[in-house]
Amino acid sequence: MNGEWDSVTESRENTHPGKDSGNATLAALAGVAVGVVIVLLAWLVFLLSRQDSAKETASTPQSTGVPVTVKTMTVAPSVKGTTAPAPVRTLPKAIGDVRSLPAGLFCRDLKSKGYSYVAAIDYWRLHGQPNQMDADRNGIPCETVYPRSDIGSYWNGREVSGATPLASGLFCRDLADRGATYAEAVAYWWYYDRPLRMDADKNGIPCETVYSVAVVNDFWFQ
Repeated sequence: MNGEWDSVTESRENTHPGKDSGNATLAALAGVAVGVVIVLLAWLVFLLSRQDSAKETASTPQSTGVPVTVKTMTVAPSVKGTTAPAPVRTLPKAIGDVRSLPAGLFCRDLKSKGYSYVAAIDYWRLHGQPNQMDADRNGIPCETVYPRSDIGSYWNGREVSGATPLASGLFCRDLADRGATYAEAVAYWWYYDRPLRMDADKNGIPCETVYSVAVVNDFWFQ
């Protein structure tokens, strides 16, 4: 009897180690599960803290450390009804003093330089009343160059044309054949507005190839 009891007891004792092993496995799995949960919770807390810090950073202006210069501009108030001042115009200097001019000029030279008729008279008298400025010798210089209104105003209506009213279209040889002097030929030339047919080389001295050189030079340069 004792032997059977011992065998039964031994067999029961042999069945307990398997049950203990299963309990240990369950305990281990539970521990792993708990650890995983803890890790997940820690990771979730970490993510939430990062999101909060990112929001704070975005809402707070960051300083770059570079100084910012703010310029203040002052705009002048506009006044209605006012206009900008007109630019000041500089008038040309009046031309009238002929004392610095060289001798030997013609009336057309003085006029082209901008001198008035009064200035031309001053020049003519300053240089001894040269005939080159009074071709018809009537004592009124430059009468065919300047406007008749200026000449008549200066001489108080005195006759300003000393040319004989011959027919137009004549040549220098026609006048010479009629017995006209060189002075009369020049007066005719000026009377009909200095036609080029009487001054072929356009040097301002007409009929110089019809009348003698001595007569022409004596008229213009004496």
